[in-house]
Amino acid sequence: MKIIQVTDVHLGRRGEIRYGANLHERLDRCVDHINTRHGDATLCVFTGDLTEAGEAESYADLKSALGRLTVPYRLLPGNHDRRANLIAAFPDNPIDDNGFVQSAFDTPEERLLFLDSLAEGRVTGELCDNRLAWLDARLAEAAGRAAYIFLHHPPVELGLTLLDPLGLERPRRFLDLLARHGNVRYIFFGHVHRDIAGTVDGIPFSAQRGLHARFMLDLVGDEVVEQAPPAYSIVLIDGARVVIHSCDFLENWPLWSPATGERVR
Repeated sequence: MKIIQVTDVHLGRRGEIRYGANLHERLDRCVDHINTRHGDATLCVFTGDLTEAGEAESYADLKSALGRLTVPYRLLPGNHDRRANLIAAFPDNPIDDNGFVQSAFDTPEERLLFLDSLAEGRVTGELCDNRLAWLDARLAEAAGRAAYIFLHHPPVELGLTLLDPLGLERPRRFLDLLARHGNVRYIFFGHVHRDIAGTVDGIPFSAQRGLHARFMLDLVGDEVVEQAPPAYSIVLIDGARVVIHSCDFLENWPLWSPATGERVR
């Protein structure tokens, strides 16, 4: 199974240039690249911060752009989003019984779970009692199958002095719930605008830098934004094997033939 992960689109006003980039154009290029290279993907998951300020116009622009995407998609909110505007613009994007943007996607061998970690008005993320109860029930239903979780906020400290306090609030409740079930194979998230991988409580995780500008790697605490190449992830799941490729879709390097040593582009 091939899953595409895109994160931190931060779509704002049309024509706006933010940190030297037009994010509408960047999203269009991303959609084109996925359509061309990965039209066979099972699903494309957008893990939050779909917009810069949660404005209805931005969701309308996002819907127009994603109307060209040939791969089915799921949308999750991040701290820059507004849940009501997201739901209004995308009524077909699933929500749970409590109105959170949470859903499951099943295959015979796996269950993908999409969590809503938006805490309206806060940068930090939240999984309240209702959201955790939903997750508990969905993991119980998947007993015997591997589960993979997607959300916006990291449930683990990453060694980033400025960003770690802005992750998921009370992550221990979330992680203890996963441990009780024992069938979660991987956690995918965004929010930190960097490519990071590791494990927490024995569960592998990865963050993806996404479409917006990247926070410069600094473990001391200086907040600097760099306009690094945007990326999306190609997630390949095959039984117990999970492989993640980061795709810098705007890069255009010279190409050389390994057979002749000659440049071909």
